[in-house]
Amino acid sequence: FTAFNILQRCNMLLRTALKAKRSTFPALARQFASVTSAAIGAVTKRFAQGDMVPFRNSQERMVLQLMQQVNLVTSTVPGSSAALVNMRNEIRALMIDQGLPSFYITINPADVYNPLVKFLAGSEIDIDYMFPHEVPSYWDQATLIARNPVVAAKFFNVYLNTFI
Repeated sequence: FTAFNILQRCNMLLRTALKAKRSTFPALARQFASVTSAAIGAVTKRFAQGDMVPFRNSQERMVLQLMQQVNLVTSTVPGSSAALVNMRNEIRALMIDQGLPSFYITINPADVYNPLVKFLAGSEIDIDYMFPHEVPSYWDQATLIARNPVVAAKFFNVYLNTFI
């Protein structure tokens, strides 16, 4: 997580420097300097409450304009809210171009509940004839996976190859 955060900040700084045009930078800087923290707080509070009523004063409208500029600047940074909006827009564009998908599926192999993980870790168990009291507990499975993440990767591979 820490490494991703560092890479995202680096990417953000790189993309910000490349996206800020020289011609619009002075106006953008003036807007940033002129907006008040009270206006930012008011806009933040209204967004958090889900209030979508048009904004009341010019300061709040300026905050919205600055947010649009920031979204444009961060749209290529992986994990940013603007990047997520871009991905959603790409999916919508694909649906318009190629039609709605006819089948959605979400596969969620729960490795902490499956005895196959213990088998892949090298334990001698007979999965076909296992009694309910022999199924490993959640804590034991989670500890096993934390100590040996390769087992979780093997389980995921076996599970998906079996599904496909």
